[in-house]
Amino acid sequence: MEGTGSLPGRTEVGTKIFSPFVDRFSLVSLSIIGVILAPEFASAMEPTLGGKSLYTVVCGLIIAIPLIASSIGKLYVRIRA
Repeated sequence: MEGTGSLPGRTEVGTKIFSPFVDRFSLVSLSIIGVILAPEFASAMEPTLGGKSLYTVVCGLIIAIPLIASSIGKLYVRIRA
């Protein structure tokens, strides 16, 4: 894996090269947490959305989880620099 660059949307900070481990770890852990909490979110939204609450929660998690994981990775890079 020589010659691999930084992830898209990332810039190299100084002379240090950062591993995408934090991005991957946060993505996997947030995905697991999202799967566990999805029924709870759906039941909380059911009075408002009815039967489509689970679909709404799944779509929201599909959008939110990668954004949050990427933000955590960027925050980690800024703290390390």
